[in-house]
Amino acid sequence: MEKKTMGSFLAALRRANGMTQKELAERLNVSDKSVSRWERDDGAPDLALIPVIAEVFGVTCDELLRGERAAAGEEQGAQSTPKGEQQKKHLLAASLSRFRSRCCIALACSFGGFLVAMAFNSALERALLGFFLGAVFFVAAAAVETVQLNAALLAIHDEEGENVDAFRRAVVRGAERTYGAAWVLFACTLPLLLAFHPVTVNGFTLSRTGVGISLDFWQAALVLLTALVTGVLAVRLVERRLVKKRFLPPEEKTEAQRKNNRLLRTTALTLCAALALSAFINRALVGFGDTRRLAEGTEFTDFDSFVRYMRKPVEPIYYGDTAPAPDTAVAESPLYYENDTPIYRSQTEGATIEDDNGNVLCNFIWRNRSVVFWRTGPKADGYLPVTVYTQEAMSLAQQKAKHINMVFYGVYAVEAVAAAAYYLRKREK
Repeated sequence: MEKKTMGSFLAALRRANGMTQKELAERLNVSDKSVSRWERDDGAPDLALIPVIAEVFGVTCDELLRGERAAAGEEQGAQSTPKGEQQKKHLLAASLSRFRSRCCIALACSFGGFLVAMAFNSALERALLGFFLGAVFFVAAAAVETVQLNAALLAIHDEEGENVDAFRRAVVRGAERTYGAAWVLFACTLPLLLAFHPVTVNGFTLSRTGVGISLDFWQAALVLLTALVTGVLAVRLVERRLVKKRFLPPEEKTEAQRKNNRLLRTTALTLCAALALSAFINRALVGFGDTRRLAEGTEFTDFDSFVRYMRKPVEPIYYGDTAPAPDTAVAESPLYYENDTPIYRSQTEGATIEDDNGNVLCNFIWRNRSVVFWRTGPKADGYLPVTVYTQEAMSLAQQKAKHINMVFYGVYAVEAVAAAAYYLRKREK
């Protein structure tokens, strides 16, 4: 006995109407190879084409889905048969699988845009060019996802039932994840727009369009966290709006699911609070990003001793990082050597310390190349003492800040693991 399938029924209907596969394909705006695959049951038409095919051959959608005509006496407008519903469920699953596969194209475009932006910024030091080239990929990803979402929802715009509702919910959530991932990756490239700001070097204002932008750990973490939070909030708002408009049915949840959701929210908020507190302590210990607060300076209670210290030629000492080549060594040759230390023209020029009114308190020659900066004391004490900070002290402060950060990175990991373990232990199965 020949098995009744939609493919064999479609082939029989086509032959009975005297149509070729090519003629049917032209009426459905598909290829004749697609029609051939349908008739061999190697594939199935999109759900949106089922009503069109049924109208072409004068049958009902249920008859086409179950692969046979309704029995004599069976009402034409009757509800779908179990076999028809099963075939519809199969078509919905196939459509959902195709939609998810096409979502991967949009995700690949988004990830490609992120990689292009970062590559131009880091490798070529062209932050703005990288941002705009990456933006092209993100726009393409949004366009691809919008087209696929529209096609998937159009296929079921006149359909109803539990399977259709589940399909619609899965498609919308798949699109939300794709749009959300694209937004997070795009938001991570937004700091590249900082290259629009000019930078001043030696009194000259230069354009930053030809430079790269780098972020420290905290800046990168803040950008990522902001992108994630805004993305999640946008998804929640859109989903609630769709449910309110009755485009999506409200999701039925069991009591255990509700408890797990409450537990998840509580755990997430507690984790955020713990991370925020730890982050504040971390930042306070490293001087809120100003490592000069960790450096130990040398105090001078009078200007004469300060002048003698600044006049003594000393080369800077670095720790941890390789010492950069001095700009002056490249730009000019030393005038003379003092105790085997090169003295450049810039070091023979005078510098001053002035009060708030511009009155000169101290004149000195800045030969001590190890000095990075200095601070004067309060006005009431005659701007004394003068505290000098050397490159050695700054390098040690940077190393200290690095070690503190490493310790707190471990603290953050422990807090995240503890929160996950607590949730997994307490949630209801």
